[in-house]
Amino acid sequence: VGGKSMIIAVEGPSAVGKTTWCRAYCPDGFVGEAAENVDAPDLYASPTGVADFWVRFNIDRWLTAMRLERERGLAVCDGNPLGAAFSWAAWKAQHIPSTLFDRELSLYRQAIADRRIGFVDRVLWLDATLEELRRRARSDSTRGRKRHEVYLQMIPWLKAWVDAREGVLASTMRYGSDESLIRDWSDWPPLIQRYDPTILDRMMLALRA
Repeated sequence: VGGKSMIIAVEGPSAVGKTTWCRAYCPDGFVGEAAENVDAPDLYASPTGVADFWVRFNIDRWLTAMRLERERGLAVCDGNPLGAAFSWAAWKAQHIPSTLFDRELSLYRQAIADRRIGFVDRVLWLDATLEELRRRARSDSTRGRKRHEVYLQMIPWLKAWVDAREGVLASTMRYGSDESLIRDWSDWPPLIQRYDPTILDRMMLALRA
């Protein structure tokens, strides 16, 4: 990206094509999402256990992104390593109690302060209609997507999360799927607040307003 080091997260609803996009435009490798068979606690298990697992998992993903950034200048992540948006959206869509999100939020904030995870420089949001997302999920033989309808109900809250980030970190998010959107970012400086936990605080103020 124009000689600048940068970490980008490709975000969007389940089945929108994030992994497909990363495979198409990052043939030399990217930071993958959790594998279908990852040995993770169930979403509805103990909130403490679920939160602890996924924060540790995403810290490892962040370390991978940092390594790719050092080696190549650009690291692309299939989903944001700072993954609190998922539990936020699941809670707001009334599928889980707030305890999981509260636990994750505390853990992520401390991890940011400790510089063990940070904010990506840019977010690329992919989108599609609900009908198209359902069609893509049905045609995807590589995954079970057993809770796809639940995930679709979370979309407004996932969008609210990235919009709150954009409200605090202006001009760090784009909508679309064209690779040129990434190339255009070469004119923008990297994020200087990568490890500033008050960014998360300001996002939460906006989301809870």
